[in-house]
Amino acid sequence: MNRERCADALMNGVNVLIILVIVLLYVVTGTGVGDNAIAALSSGTVYHGSGEGLVALECAVSWDADALPDMLDLLEQRNVKMTFFVSGAWAKANAATLRRMTEAGHEIGTMGYMPMLDGDEALIRSDIAASAAVISSASGIEPDYYYSGLRDRAVSLQAANALGMTHVMCSSDLLSARGEPVDIASRASEHVFDGSIILFQPTAAALEALPTILDFIEEQGYAATTVGNVLKR
Repeated sequence: MNRERCADALMNGVNVLIILVIVLLYVVTGTGVGDNAIAALSSGTVYHGSGEGLVALECAVSWDADALPDMLDLLEQRNVKMTFFVSGAWAKANAATLRRMTEAGHEIGTMGYMPMLDGDEALIRSDIAASAAVISSASGIEPDYYYSGLRDRAVSLQAANALGMTHVMCSSDLLSARGEPVDIASRASEHVFDGSIILFQPTAAALEALPTILDFIEEQGYAATTVGNVLKR
């Protein structure tokens, strides 16, 4: 827990320093440079929530999703809800699975339409909006949360804010495409605390690790839930 707090303090310090630099530029040049950056930083990217006794599970869905149907089966058996950040391209090609997620009570966010596409704020904002439109058309859900993956985080934050979405990352990326299930479960066990957000990908190894992770969360006295729930507490 101390590592997470230290990381938060560091990020807050960096944000304050950036804002001070932008304000100085404004005073010296007399221009509005950085107005959007100040607005974005004041909103802030979310790396964890404050839900006492809750741990959020999120899953990025765009490629290597063969294990997803079995993951949904397991979550149903365990009565656990997760936040799925889906790409627009995936949602368009897998509308039935997306509807299954929503009908099961899972939370849906977006990764943008083409998550590997990067660019300026206007391009990313357009990409996110296109994804949200596809998700809404396929499921009736208007996503509130955006996960930017490998995209530039500052640009992604500005784009999400412009669309009225919350930019969510994670407390711990389990790197589900790397290592054995035991490695993935071990990574999760190191980042279970009040309001933590744990990121999965729907890989076969992550699916195999998921029961162990859910058991560990319960044994530590926490309940696994969605991103929205840990942010609303």
